[in-house]
Amino acid sequence: MNRTLLTALLSAVLCAPVTAQHSDFALKSDFEERYRQISGRLDSASTTGEIDSLREEIGRLESEYAPHQEFLDRALYPLTFGESITRLRSLQVLTYDRVYLIRTQGVKLSELEARITSLTSRLDSLTAQRDQLFGELQESRKSLSALREAVRRLTANLGAKDRLIFAIVDSIFLPYGKDLSRVADVQKEAIGERLERSNVLTRVYEIAADNVKFLDATQLQGKDYGNLIEQYEAFNGRWAGLKQKMTDVAATGAPVPTESTGKGTTKTPVVRGGAREVRGASETAAAQAGHVDSALAEWHARLIAGFWGGLQREFTQAGITVAPFNDGPSFSASIRQEVASLAASKQDPLPFVDALWKQKIDRDWRDGLSRDAMLGRTEYAALDRLVSGLSRDTIDMTFIAYIAGILVIIGLVWFFIFRKKKPPAEPAPGS
Repeated sequence: MNRTLLTALLSAVLCAPVTAQHSDFALKSDFEERYRQISGRLDSASTTGEIDSLREEIGRLESEYAPHQEFLDRALYPLTFGESITRLRSLQVLTYDRVYLIRTQGVKLSELEARITSLTSRLDSLTAQRDQLFGELQESRKSLSALREAVRRLTANLGAKDRLIFAIVDSIFLPYGKDLSRVADVQKEAIGERLERSNVLTRVYEIAADNVKFLDATQLQGKDYGNLIEQYEAFNGRWAGLKQKMTDVAATGAPVPTESTGKGTTKTPVVRGGAREVRGASETAAAQAGHVDSALAEWHARLIAGFWGGLQREFTQAGITVAPFNDGPSFSASIRQEVASLAASKQDPLPFVDALWKQKIDRDWRDGLSRDAMLGRTEYAALDRLVSGLSRDTIDMTFIAYIAGILVIIGLVWFFIFRKKKPPAEPAPGS
């Protein structure tokens, strides 16, 4: 009896590792098989009902195998258990979106993805070109013509990148209409997936940062600022719209785009689970959007400082001292004060009016000053009339003096040359 018991115990001890190994192998195999089945059915699903059913199956798969997560994290290498479930959820969202787009919008998902891929490829090409142009900008400082050409090409490059990134954004959002409040949470998750795959937030941040770098590296002329101000205002407006849409998407718990940290990119973690999931995603989206807001604020600050600083240098180089200015109202006050001073002192206004205002300010800086964010068309026109009035007053007095001088000369000529001599007096009769 004792021998039988001992034999049984020995068998149990010896067989335990084999049984455990077999159990672990079966666990891994069963999980992978169910994963493949769900993935395959998602690929072939053609109705939203099928997809909803598969969503429930993904939830059951996650619940059943969650107690074995530590083992599966090792066994499923290079993926983890959590990453495998996330992949299934992403596939489920995109499959639902594919069916939704075809049924409601007549848009094929493959066509939408192809457009996004094409735009992304063009954007990447422009990014590579940008790096080359920044190098050329540094090398062309000795030649003014080469420098101007480098500035022109780099400005065009940054503008094209700006348009392309928002063309990608438009392609992602366009099939769902303008009102995201009417879009189902599943579609919002699909939008979040595309934003993340296209790396939208990182690209938006990089464009803003590129413009800061451009303004730091370039000595701009007055005529450059009109387009640069317009580009910033358009970018800022489109970003405001995208930021609101991203907030709406994140409110569903959908993933939001990756974001540049200066040392690479950081993926946004999504915490699954009801209200906690929604709150966590929204807070992360807001934090990421804050980095883009900071870059845009720096871009705006550099642009404004460069504009007013460059305009102030025009007065200094012309040898004309005016009250300092750093924005539209102070510039307007400074010009009005100068005009009043010149009119009261009877000084010659032509150096200010002709050499500076007409040859420099009106020719090179008018476009930038006419922007609403700087001075505005109405106020610029008022200042131009005021300054030109000084010139007209001077010209009118000069013209009058000139005419008077000519008349005096004509009178003298007439008096000394052309006047007729009086006839001699007739002798008296009988003389």
